[in-house]
Amino acid sequence: MNITATKRITALFLALLFALSCITACSGSGGGGADGTSPASDVTEAATEETAGKPTHNLPDKDFGGKEVMFLTELNTGFDWYTSKEIYAEEQNGELFNDTVYNRNVIIEDKYNLKIAQTQLSSASNAAKNSLTANDTVYDVIMSYINPTLPLAQQGFLLDLHDVPYLDLEQPWWDQRANENLTINGKLFITTGDISILDNECTMVMFFNKNIIEDYKLESPYDLVKSNDWTIDKVGEMSVGVTSDINGDGMLNNDDLWGISIAGNAPISFYFSLGERVAKNNSAGELELVMDGKRTSQAVEKIMNLCLNELVLSPHTGKSDFNNACVAFNDKRILFTTFALVDINGLRDAEFEFGILPYPLYDENQDSYNNLISSGLVSSTSVPYNCKDTEIVGFLLEALAFYSVDTLTVAYYDNALKTRYIRDDESADMLDIIFATRVYDLGFIFNWGGAGQLITTMFNSKKTEFASSYAAIAEKAQTEMQKTIDAFGKF
Repeated sequence: MNITATKRITALFLALLFALSCITACSGSGGGGADGTSPASDVTEAATEETAGKPTHNLPDKDFGGKEVMFLTELNTGFDWYTSKEIYAEEQNGELFNDTVYNRNVIIEDKYNLKIAQTQLSSASNAAKNSLTANDTVYDVIMSYINPTLPLAQQGFLLDLHDVPYLDLEQPWWDQRANENLTINGKLFITTGDISILDNECTMVMFFNKNIIEDYKLESPYDLVKSNDWTIDKVGEMSVGVTSDINGDGMLNNDDLWGISIAGNAPISFYFSLGERVAKNNSAGELELVMDGKRTSQAVEKIMNLCLNELVLSPHTGKSDFNNACVAFNDKRILFTTFALVDINGLRDAEFEFGILPYPLYDENQDSYNNLISSGLVSSTSVPYNCKDTEIVGFLLEALAFYSVDTLTVAYYDNALKTRYIRDDESADMLDIIFATRVYDLGFIFNWGGAGQLITTMFNSKKTEFASSYAAIAEKAQTEMQKTIDAFGKF
């Protein structure tokens, strides 16, 4: 998914070629692209020039005799945004993602003579656990959300993906940061990549009002990002400088102009963006807690200085839930928001120019931007321990991930985001940075001893002193982490 500017163009060309090879185009619009792109002959010539040396799969020609592979996926009855839509589509209906998935599957099914099927359930991880406890083999692939799926691996219900035939996990269509960050005892039980779009949707980002930047003659956030000057101190400086009592009632409330709105998950998102972690594998491949350093305390101090400032819109200073933040942002009364990328759906009707940004750096010397994945709503890719045919399952997963690069990812990345909602080329560049720097953290996911939620707990209770807060839970966190490591060591 880490597509550079050149590769984005390549991917768009390939997606159009893919669509033209099917009975109807993914967009249902005939021979050209949905956005009026070139006819087939022009696209073919350009794609041929652009794709030389492009990575390809190592899958052999196979005929699986019409066998069916059953995926268990998530149905979110509360928020359809988080329902899995990347694996199966029964028929074309003119909707972008549905038809892209349908056409991708037709290509794979016809090429390898197999059948992709889906069972979609609410709380899919619970359904998986019940099925696996009974040694049922009805599900060949489990794509429930990451957080509740990892305990299934802890109980021995999932295979190490390194042992699944045909999976080439080092290929770019598998998220390398997920592979690295989710490895336990040298084993990888779940991952994600181009096979999913929910990992994109659940990436934490910031949006900003370009008009306010111009009105207040502030520095371009895009330029700051590119020069590594997009730091948490700079965010605070710009935000506090904008906040003002525009309704003249002598108080700051939800009707005024705010430099930044702080969502409930913003403090922990800042924590990871500043380069901090809850736990990670050391050079020996051993998982360890990493929250007790001096830099961590300094990072948390910076976070609380911003998030608890009375000049920012937060649960402590006014109404700042998602709906109110969307209303205020659309009403041109917020400079920066702290949302997930999926929340762009609440901003699509904005009648002004806005852009997307990564979360900031600790300082200009930090070596990389970091953007937290809200993993509780991200589809995992995992294979049950009693999978009856790992050969076809591994083969199909590799094929789906590979073919999704130029179909599903393009439909999401280029069409749905860039041509529909994003209003400028710079935001597209920001997405390249954001998608290349996503963070998964096992300590955050398992929340050993409350360590994964410590920053949020401190924010909710307005605590600013980190060292003593961490010291109070450190022993419990270490004990619980070791129990998890020991449990995984049995398999």
